[in-house]
Amino acid sequence: IFVFFLFVVRAGLASVVCGGGMGGHAELEEGPTLQLDWTKLAKVAETKSAVVPVAVQDARTGAVLILAYANKEALDETLKRKVCCLWSTSRNQLWIKGDSSGDYLDLVEVRVNCEQNSLLYLVTPRRTGACHTRDATGASRVSCYYRRLVFDDATGARALEHSPAFAAPLAAPAAAPCANGA
Repeated sequence: IFVFFLFVVRAGLASVVCGGGMGGHAELEEGPTLQLDWTKLAKVAETKSAVVPVAVQDARTGAVLILAYANKEALDETLKRKVCCLWSTSRNQLWIKGDSSGDYLDLVEVRVNCEQNSLLYLVTPRRTGACHTRDATGASRVSCYYRRLVFDDATGARALEHSPAFAAPLAAPAAAPCANGA
């Protein structure tokens, strides 16, 4: 088995990326190796599903929880049930977020972008999690965006590292003082 090591140094900490480690979904969902699916939109197009992207955001904290898709049925169910409903492009079926995990996302508001080709669901999680993955304690993760990309300018090395959960509401930037001092 070929094993390679990539050392990434950031803020004095070395992170070792080891190819040939976990493999499969475990590596994809937990590992430090960047494996972006650049063909995702082509795969969605191949399903011939009439969908739009949906950003799902926590209405209280501003944290982006999920990026998924909705078709007309999913939007209609979202509005009817007042919970986040999406369209699974991989299973080609309605996906009621929380039906299998219990991590329902209660609908606060739906927004439509300027070109009417994407949606924003503002939601309030009933429990703590929104992601189907679990953290080290076995709890649902708050957001699907639980890792950050670490990039070393000197070497060009890239790796993923787990980042802290979103805990506090996003703070608005301080207003700049007026030129007249008011």
